[in-house]
Amino acid sequence: MEKYIVNYHTGVTEEVEVSGLSEAKKVAEEGIAYTQEKITIETLDGEVITTSYWYGISPQEDDKVLETVGGGFYQAWSDELGE
Repeated sequence: MEKYIVNYHTGVTEEVEVSGLSEAKKVAEEGIAYTQEKITIETLDGEVITTSYWYGISPQEDDKVLETVGGGFYQAWSDELGE
């Protein structure tokens, strides 16, 4: 098992113990809400592993969308985009 911090950048963080990064992403995705803030998954030391950025506009055809919320969207995880 691995430990990660899901940081919603609203003052709310969640420490999770999961089998790997993909499971941590699922936990983060379940917590998505209309916060207008990015979401990061971090090590316990605060090192950012991946980020889903918030965009307050409707997605375009070529955007890589993780989830649409409240007229905006969260972009796919940065590590999946090669960032």
